[in-house]
Amino acid sequence: MTEAPGPPTDDAGVSSPSFSSCPPISVLPTHLSLESLHKVEENLIKRDARLTYDISEARLVLGKIGQEKRAALELRSRGIWTEPISKPEPPRKRRRVVRESEKPAGHADIDLSTETEDEEDGMKSRHDPSRHLNRTQTLSPSAESTTINPSAASSVSSSVEQPDTISVVKLDWLDQCLQAQELLPADPYVIYIARRVPRHAEPPKTTIISSDIIQRAKQDTASRPPTPPTQHHPRTHDTARNPPKLYRTTTSENDEAIPIPPAPDWVKNHVLYACLRSAPLHPPNEAFINQLIKIRQIRELTLDEIGVRAYSTSIAAIAAYPYEFRRPSEILALPGCDTKIANLFYEYQQSPTGTLSAATPLSTDPALQILNTFYNIWGVGAKTAREFYYSRHWTTLDDIIEHGWASLTRVQQIGVKYYDEFLCGIPRPEVQQIAHIVTHHANLARPTPNNNTNTDIQCIITGGYRRGKPLCGDVDLILTHPDEELTKSLIIDVIAALESAGWITHTLALHLMTSHRDQQTLPYRASTTTNDPTVKHFDTLDKALVIWQDPHFNDPTPPPPSTESPHQTRKRNPNPHRRVDIIISPWRTIGCAVLGWSGDKTFERDLRRYVKKTRGWKFDSSGVRDRDSGGRVVDLEAAGGTWEERERLVMEGLGIGWRGAEERCTR
Repeated sequence: MTEAPGPPTDDAGVSSPSFSSCPPISVLPTHLSLESLHKVEENLIKRDARLTYDISEARLVLGKIGQEKRAALELRSRGIWTEPISKPEPPRKRRRVVRESEKPAGHADIDLSTETEDEEDGMKSRHDPSRHLNRTQTLSPSAESTTINPSAASSVSSSVEQPDTISVVKLDWLDQCLQAQELLPADPYVIYIARRVPRHAEPPKTTIISSDIIQRAKQDTASRPPTPPTQHHPRTHDTARNPPKLYRTTTSENDEAIPIPPAPDWVKNHVLYACLRSAPLHPPNEAFINQLIKIRQIRELTLDEIGVRAYSTSIAAIAAYPYEFRRPSEILALPGCDTKIANLFYEYQQSPTGTLSAATPLSTDPALQILNTFYNIWGVGAKTAREFYYSRHWTTLDDIIEHGWASLTRVQQIGVKYYDEFLCGIPRPEVQQIAHIVTHHANLARPTPNNNTNTDIQCIITGGYRRGKPLCGDVDLILTHPDEELTKSLIIDVIAALESAGWITHTLALHLMTSHRDQQTLPYRASTTTNDPTVKHFDTLDKALVIWQDPHFNDPTPPPPSTESPHQTRKRNPNPHRRVDIIISPWRTIGCAVLGWSGDKTFERDLRRYVKKTRGWKFDSSGVRDRDSGGRVVDLEAAGGTWEERERLVMEGLGIGWRGAEERCTR
């Protein structure tokens, strides 16, 4: 869907119309791209809507669907079992016949047995048959006009009056509200109005199944290995202890001697984008964040992509908050945090162990433990992990090796082979040593004219190291030089030199995307960068993903040489294998490259969203292009003499302002 251009704002800075009077709203991701879903949620949040990412809390659901059956199916797939609220039956007897002479001028016949299909959930006219059957027989024209236009008098705020009802409304309603710049009645857009029921209260099936078929089905089920439950959804863990749905401020909170510290400007101004806030490596609420990260991991393992993004947004906001939380009401003020997160913090406060019931299944649920083990294999994502467990019925790494080794990709085989070594973090001194060795071999491979060391190829350590992490999962290095002739196809020579010296044991991927386009910024239409549309890359620069191992080690007790097999005297290298990414960036866009490889995932995601929304530009590690002018390159860093200056110029030119890499830790 498209966003209405230029919505007006009221005096308080909130865009109109205001949805504050609406019940809790949730948005169905069905038929929506992530970008479109972002826009919908931003439109609601900006206008004071009570947006919730937990559909079980919602009483008004917006979706890009058009059929009642599909609406019921979408709710059921998310654990919400419902039964439609039926409309009253039409009267069949004693219908009053009105003579033509008795009808007022311009008056049309009124069918008292019917009501609009789009009436909102919870309206009294739906539940009180007397409103339909016992009307006064003689109506004035004004009264009749009020009666036959219920949607004109209704509003969204009164659409869901009972806590066990839920309404599904077409997403077009939001578009029309934004276009009209006022809150319109939702009646014409209502698809489905229902009452929540327990799962076991599902209406009985009318199909008759013979007993022998049932018996055979039971036998087949008993003979099969366990399969995932029908509703294996992460939110089943969240509600295990049934915390209160709404956090309520208590009197004792208001009587606290120490007041809540003043909110930062980004909280007062409701800044939604993580790239506009500073988030340190160790924030005051780090212990609570660690619990939320576990819940997010459960969402990842259960393929709840929307839940992953929602928790990432909340975690980024909490990471940027400079004070330790003392009460849940502080969380409700943060952009991207709702009642769900406040309830979780209340549970965290009350827990003697500082844990959340929604987070514990990651270490206690057998299925999630197995999925998490597979997910930690380098080259295996959540979908593949679930395939290993649910389709192939593997439960350990040994099962993968014994039954499916030949079916793995080369990257996955390496991930299984060095599983434990990859999980061990890389200390900062070792990261520095790796960077020094890569720089040395890069300058040997591409010596500068006259051996001038002042113009050597530069190596910049990015990733978690630059953000200050004491242990890094991998090493991200960017090589650059002001002379673009030295950086073109440099990655080939660097990898060849390191392999010859024994530092690289495996080269798993090698891309020359920048060199193939003559080191220019990625075109606006990214599909033009390759002739093969099936080829996908996570970045647009020349790069190599390699396995690193220090070839030097001491053997204090070498075995005596064997006269029969002298080649068997060499001891196995005990040094751990490391994951190293070597990236090449031309000097003209080194600021963009360093910025694109230095922030946490949510920081980088919001950076691209913010630049697109506010500037109309496309940002990636290869540079900036203007979307509105057909992809014109926007040079923001030409005035920078060093890569540090160039990165600062890029951040300021994009409008996010400068903050060091140690302040981009959004988790």
